[in-house]
Amino acid sequence: MNLALFGSGEFTDLVDDIDKYLITRFKPKNIAVIPTAAGMESDSHKWIDMAVAHYAKFDLPVIQVPVLNKDHANDEKLTKLLSDADWIFFSGGNPGYLYETIKDSKLWEAVIDRVNSGGLLAGSSAGAMIMGKFLMSAPSFKSMFSGEGIMWHNGFGLVDYTILPHFDHFKKFHGLINKIIETRPDKVHSSWMGIDENTAIIYSDGEGLVRGVGGVEIHNQNAVKHLKQ
Repeated sequence: MNLALFGSGEFTDLVDDIDKYLITRFKPKNIAVIPTAAGMESDSHKWIDMAVAHYAKFDLPVIQVPVLNKDHANDEKLTKLLSDADWIFFSGGNPGYLYETIKDSKLWEAVIDRVNSGGLLAGSSAGAMIMGKFLMSAPSFKSMFSGEGIMWHNGFGLVDYTILPHFDHFKKFHGLINKIIETRPDKVHSSWMGIDENTAIIYSDGEGLVRGVGGVEIHNQNAVKHLKQ
């Protein structure tokens, strides 16, 4: 499986080096952009607009897949847009909404079909979080500080971790990471991955390779692994 998990920064100049690496390594002829995580936002289409402008620099056509709700996720006309996608990208927003919208959907079936055929799958922030075994969501940043309102969901389990994006930003707030982890229910084990902003970890051929300005921390039981480019 070819998988790229971004901590943040999708469709901006801040991740140009990551995108150049992915394009050179996987040689996609196009990229399908899915803004479902922002489906409850009035300006959700901005993610597609940003992607079109960003990937024009790389002469990479964007397949626009405006799936914003559960009905869209089961719309065959929209899911068929993925049939020729070389690279599929889920942008950021609300991770709980994204997961609940696309789980058990025709869209997710189409995504997995393409990935199993050698396509590259990527997600940033919320789009990365759903790829883990579990994920957390919260109604606001303030609620994360208090530990109230945090909800935990099963993820798609493409990697065996709970994924925390924007990791370097969250570490600036003393104790916040521990507070988030402490809210997890018993079923959520202690293995988790923190991905810094404007940074990605890329899985292919069984290896995890970091690209970008920051790093990745992998916490497994009592061991911590620090990865950088």
